Amino acid sequence: MEPTSDSNFEETVKSIGELHGNMAVLSKLDALLKDLNTDISEPERLIQSDGAISGTIVQLSNSPLYGFNDKSDNIATALQKVGYNQALKLVGMALSKQVFMRDLESYGVTADSYWRYSYFTAVFLERQAKALGIDSDEAYLFGLLHSIGRVVINEILHAREVEVFWDRFIPEKEWELMMIGFTNQKAGSILLRTWDFPAELCKRVEQQNHNPSTSKDLQILLLDYARTLALHLIDPPRLKALCRPGAHPAQAKLRLTEAELTKEVTEIEAHVDEVYTSLKDC
Repeated sequence: MEPTSDSNFEETVKSIGELHGNMAVLSKLDALLKDLNTDISEPERLIQSDGAISGTIVQLSNSPLYGFNDKSDNIATALQKVGYNQALKLVGMALSKQVFMRDLESYGVTADSYWRYSYFTAVFLERQAKALGIDSDEAYLFGLLHSIGRVVINEILHAREVEVFWDRFIPEKEWELMMIGFTNQKAGSILLRTWDFPAELCKRVEQQNHNPSTSKDLQILLLDYARTLALHLIDPPRLKALCRPGAHPAQAKLRLTEAELTKEVTEIEAHVDEVYTSLKDC
């Protein structure tokens, strides 16, 4: 297969971005919530502009995930009940159902596995960022969106009717470069720029695999550990080993004991299960 030129690849990524254009709501909401001068009604209007997102959010606010007895029937009451500080996470949940709950046939990854992997890393980064005093919303978005480039490459190969699947006998990067000439990190970065996500986030997505375990960027270091944990959630012995001291350089930053880290992973796993069930019911 002939490699794709830079310009053609960017145009292809942008066209895929248009198919999932409602993801731009997430970047716009992030910007609104960071603006201290934002009127409280603006996030409501933004979310209401997409019927599918707003409907899912109202259903989520009424789900056992939040445990309220009173039911919401619109975005305003849903956000008032759950809390405006949860708006970004609610929209992230709703959009993750649309974008991440789909099979990545080219990678041999099921929809359930891809969603759980992406959402676990998002929650792990968010919780550790809060503990470390760094921007937790920024970390949450990085965790949630770091592998969205896989969606791009999967859709490109599907559109070209290419039935050569990644079999893991060769590194993922090598396979992607061989198939289309670009990595999923590059594709994800271009896609996020198309949706007007912050430049720093786009840069992190593109650079996430540049010596991540020794990165001076704390979010990239945390992501590398989160990804490793997420990939071994179904392997309890390996997961237990990954929580032991010295298993990953990120542990030195977290300053958690083995027991605390194990508890943290267990709690996040349980939360991911709760969100998964709630989204499936929406």
